[in-house]
Amino acid sequence: MEEFVLEIVNIVKSAINDPNINLNEELKHYHEKDIADAYLELSKEEQDYFRDHIDEQFLSDIFAYFAEENIEAIEELPSEEIADIVELMDADDAKDVLDELDEDKQDEVLDLMEGEIKEDLELINSFNDDEIGSLMTTNYIDIRSDLTIKDAMRRVIKMAKENDNVRTLIAVDRDNEYLGTVDLKDLIKARAKDDLETIIRQNTPFLYANDLIDDSIEKIIDYNMDMIPVINEEKKLLGVLTSSDVVELVDDTLSEDYAKLAGMSGESDLDESLFSSIKKRMPWLLILLLLSIGVSLLISCFDRVVAVIATVMFFQSLVLDMSGNVGTQSLAVTVRVISNSEISKKQERKLIFKEIRVGFFNGLILSVVSFITVLGFLCLKNAISPFEIIPGNGFRMIDCIKICGTTSLALIAAMTLSSLFGTIVPIVLRKMKVDPAAASGPFITTLNDCIGVICYSG
Repeated sequence: MEEFVLEIVNIVKSAINDPNINLNEELKHYHEKDIADAYLELSKEEQDYFRDHIDEQFLSDIFAYFAEENIEAIEELPSEEIADIVELMDADDAKDVLDELDEDKQDEVLDLMEGEIKEDLELINSFNDDEIGSLMTTNYIDIRSDLTIKDAMRRVIKMAKENDNVRTLIAVDRDNEYLGTVDLKDLIKARAKDDLETIIRQNTPFLYANDLIDDSIEKIIDYNMDMIPVINEEKKLLGVLTSSDVVELVDDTLSEDYAKLAGMSGESDLDESLFSSIKKRMPWLLILLLLSIGVSLLISCFDRVVAVIATVMFFQSLVLDMSGNVGTQSLAVTVRVISNSEISKKQERKLIFKEIRVGFFNGLILSVVSFITVLGFLCLKNAISPFEIIPGNGFRMIDCIKICGTTSLALIAAMTLSSLFGTIVPIVLRKMKVDPAAASGPFITTLNDCIGVICYSG
């Protein structure tokens, strides 16, 4: 158990035995995440005591950390209590919690909720899961452009009690139309006689609520802001996307891309049903099965070679594996480059030729290593148990060198071609409007096998 978590558990246990201990005062110096972890270590009776003696707002901040993991800590509570806790959360945290509850429980809690948070949730839920609006929060401070510096500061002080995103303020007009942002430090430094409009940054970036997340992710990352305003088509301010939302969004995107590269339609988790896991993985596995049958048919074309020189089969997996590895490396580099930015045709050609050179020289180095290793292996195998490379010829060094040379040349050719196709395939798929992360991984794996078989057996 973490040191802080253990301390918090001991504080709660001590408070149960000593009514003079104020839990709120004792725990306010700890992070809500550590307190949430400590809550899970308490017994049922201790958890009940904890919830009864913690400030409601503080409790909602703590319980927000149960949204994705350990949702059972919230789910097992009465619906009335869940509604009271969720009402005090930020809108995006409240949405995360409700999304994790089963449908019946979710409906019960929503019916019991009231106030502004319910309206905010209805607004956020009105957007599809792939739209920016579904990720925004209403936890921000807005100030009207016609306020004086003093009035704006008073509003910030008042709103700061309910909103913790205070470093960047959103400037709007009387009709709630987005105008720009104001840095809190600029407001603090401004003189009372200054005009508020002079410190509004009017050309700061924003997102439309209906923008697709996949199309906006790079813009969000590039600007590296504390928060990005989210507006509708009429330029009315709806919410903001905070830096923590961005971190979570990037993490989810990377996890999704990782799943796609593995040939799955989505990310899996521990609680996922057997049917759901099979459904995500099966489509590409069926395609790969057909492609693998093609590879097997290709190998069968060289059956006479294998029948006469069975020794060649010893090293086929070496060539196939290494071509697969280098192809996957080129694929990963290419997908990352073309996903992060729009690249010109000149940059595409530069990337392709660079990866070809990398594959060639890596193959050249590894071919020397493989030549020595394969030669040593064949000699050692013959010393332990004599055998013939070509039937009827006995064990000849010239035959060993031919096998080693074939393996080395095949490595160079296969690794160079795999680098080429590992770069070209995702670029071509992107031009065809197909997600390169989703289609490239499984396709490249089997394509590299074909390349390896042709280069080695051929």
